[in-house]
Amino acid sequence: MFGFSTSTSLLAGQHDAKKERDPPSLPTPVTFPSFVPPVPSLSGIPPAWSGGCSPSLFTRFINLRTPSDVDIDTLTTLNVSFKSECDFETLLSTLPDGPSYLPPKSWLESPEGRDSPEPASSEPQNRLLSNGRKPPDRKDFYTRVKELYFKNEDAFAVLTRVGKSGQPPPRLAHFRRFWEGLDNMAYYWDDSLDEYIPPKPEETTNSETTSMNLDEPRKKVKTAAEPPEEPSFPTQQSTAASSHSIVSSSSLPARTQPPKVPSSQLSPPSKPVGIIPGTYRGNRIGNGAEMPDQYRLDTVRSFLEPIAWAFGLTFAPHRRPPALAIKTMRFPVRMNTVAWRAPADRMKARSGWLEGPVFGVQCRPDTAFGTSGSLEAESVLDIIRELGGLFLLAQERAREGKAEKKPGEGKWWVTEPRWGGGPGGEVGEGSGGSDAPIEKEDEKPGRSRPSAKERRKLSAAEAWKVLKPGSGVWDPKIAYEAIGRNRSVDWDEVFMVSSLNHHISILKLRIHPLYLQYLTDGDFPTDPPLDPSWSSPILQRTRWYDFFNVEDRAEAMRGIWGVMAYMMRTQEKPDVTMNDG
Repeated sequence: MFGFSTSTSLLAGQHDAKKERDPPSLPTPVTFPSFVPPVPSLSGIPPAWSGGCSPSLFTRFINLRTPSDVDIDTLTTLNVSFKSECDFETLLSTLPDGPSYLPPKSWLESPEGRDSPEPASSEPQNRLLSNGRKPPDRKDFYTRVKELYFKNEDAFAVLTRVGKSGQPPPRLAHFRRFWEGLDNMAYYWDDSLDEYIPPKPEETTNSETTSMNLDEPRKKVKTAAEPPEEPSFPTQQSTAASSHSIVSSSSLPARTQPPKVPSSQLSPPSKPVGIIPGTYRGNRIGNGAEMPDQYRLDTVRSFLEPIAWAFGLTFAPHRRPPALAIKTMRFPVRMNTVAWRAPADRMKARSGWLEGPVFGVQCRPDTAFGTSGSLEAESVLDIIRELGGLFLLAQERAREGKAEKKPGEGKWWVTEPRWGGGPGGEVGEGSGGSDAPIEKEDEKPGRSRPSAKERRKLSAAEAWKVLKPGSGVWDPKIAYEAIGRNRSVDWDEVFMVSSLNHHISILKLRIHPLYLQYLTDGDFPTDPPLDPSWSSPILQRTRWYDFFNVEDRAEAMRGIWGVMAYMMRTQEKPDVTMNDG
């Protein structure tokens, strides 16, 4: 209710914006979720939790069958406090010294030519990150952010290798993959050069005549004097020659060749709804709703990776399907990729171990909110999906220092062997069944470990005798840790990058461990804290930043840099044991 590959196909240079071609679908309007959030209960226990005439939190979620079942009452049951959109200074203001980790706006300018360089305000001198690395400085920041100030058309020209005369092409280094992804998105979202050319009168007449001829019977009586009739359909050579919008794949690099189309798709399909007759000149080959979701994910990830690498973070999707635990239920959650910290031990890092999570990334393909007639319903479903990802990250961060309790662990049915006492012995052993263990003949006495050839799969009888609990849901190669949590308080701050259309927004959820315990296990605290706000997580978000806007993407990088600097800081205060209720 609430899914990642890294394959990418570069579209740069395959379509000329100045040539007339078949028109694409009309552009998709850029809209975002909008609704009036419910008022949370801050004075005490929410009424939906205490039962009565209203269903409890678990009853409401267990009755969800389809996305349409999610409504405003579902959101009210979660008792989340929503804050209005804010800038990064406000987002980090609730954290201890949070704004000090945000790079000042002067970092957006080149540090060269200054007599006295400014000291790095985001990190004190001689302080290392939590992974032991030296924190990045202003030079590292500007080396990256200056690539985001390139004009879109100049950066796209580098990808197509079509430079402007008398002007050196910009150098794409850290964000080259971002520009490749943004160029792919521009073929669906950039309508700045859209020009729909109406059909010419003679073309309209020819099309009407052709449609009239198609209605006439095609069968014709042949005579001996008539020459053999030519085929009525064009040959493959004539079709290729008459099409001016097809680019020869031999003139493109190997990575830009268009994919092969099955022969069953060679017939021209009927034009979909939203196509204007005539021809078209411009950038787009489709609209935003038709763009593959992978383009958005590749662009967002390649935007975050150069920033994360400066702090020693790496991106990797969940190796097990991400699912939010609500008591005995598990809801699938969309979490495209997650930022993890690499272990300091190189052997563990090479074997695939990760630490964290630090923050998550969620990209959603939904567009045109409100066009179906119910803006509030679509907006509530979208915020529930965002909350599902934030709750999942909070649950994983809360596993720090804990061991997973696997299904059936400690129960008698996974510890005591048993047999029903039927004839023939246990699993037919008395009758010498074919499932009996196979004895090895040429055993080498001096070897303590069996070789790869000597290893064999357990037989059915042997596998039946094995008593063990079910496989858990935690990743065995992840050292779960609440990286960046303020150890002086119980609350945890969970960050996530959310993406819609060609925009991103950064979310922060402030959540109490007792709320998370109630959501995960259904255990209500016997001794609730004096602060009644523990039952209401606080959700803050920034505005939506447009990737196609120069100032927006530079400001988004500045804010994400500050979030990563805060999360990867070294804490000198001792850890405080969280209240388990």
